[in-house]
This record gives sequence, structure tokens and C-alpha cells, in this order.
Amino acid sequence: MTGVPLLGPDPDEPLAGPREDLVVSVRAIEGAQVLTVEGTVDIRTAARLSEAVTEVMARRPARVVIDLTAVDFLASAGLHVLLVAQHAAGEHTLLRVVATGPSLRSLSLTALDEVLAVYPTLSDATGS
Repeated sequence: MTGVPLLGPDPDEPLAGPREDLVVSVRAIEGAQVLTVEGTVDIRTAARLSEAVTEVMARRPARVVIDLTAVDFLASAGLHVLLVAQHAAGEHTLLRVVATGPSLRSLSLTALDEVLAVYPTLSDATGS
């Protein structure tokens, strides 16, 4: 059949590479390992966050803070990473999350703000 448009991506166009819209940095503040997350946390980028969390948790720090204040979208894949982090923290690590705006909305809509220790500012979470 001719003249029928194809649905989906054009097979002659190369597929887009991995998106670079998530940045995770780690630094020590007031004795806590702080992961600062910037950008979009979704199915395509959650693995990057998961890797950073896993690497930090492997050191068994006393305190870990995940700062989501610069996150513009937190999808279910990102929420899953936070739950896994909470489980990995166990009894040896105190896990805190900093969330405002879109990230806090995602946590609130799923009631994870009642499961995780959520703070409005980094200074509140680190105790500085």
C-alpha cells in the first residue's frame, strides 16, 4: 500500500543517544555525604542516580543526604531509587532527602514523604 504514513520514528533517522539531562554530584558537608541531583529523574536517567547512590552507600557513611531541590521532574523510577536507598541505608546510615517544588510534589502524591525523612533545605537536612 502506498501513501500510508508510518507510525513511530522514521526508520531512516538515527535513534537519539542517551539524554544528558541529569547531573549527580557528591560532596561532604557537615560529616554527611550529600548527593546533589539536578535535572530530570525518569526511566532514562534513574540508573545514573542509582549508580551514584549505590557507590556512596557502599562506603557505609553515617549520614547521606539526597538533595532534590534542583530536580524539575521526579518520575516513579526516581521514587524507586529513593526507596532502594532507604533499604540500603539500613541501620548503619541515616538517610535524609531534601525536596521542594516538583520533587516534593511527587513524594507527597505517593506518600513517600511519610516514609522518608524529607527536609525543606539542605542546611536543615545536614544540621548546619
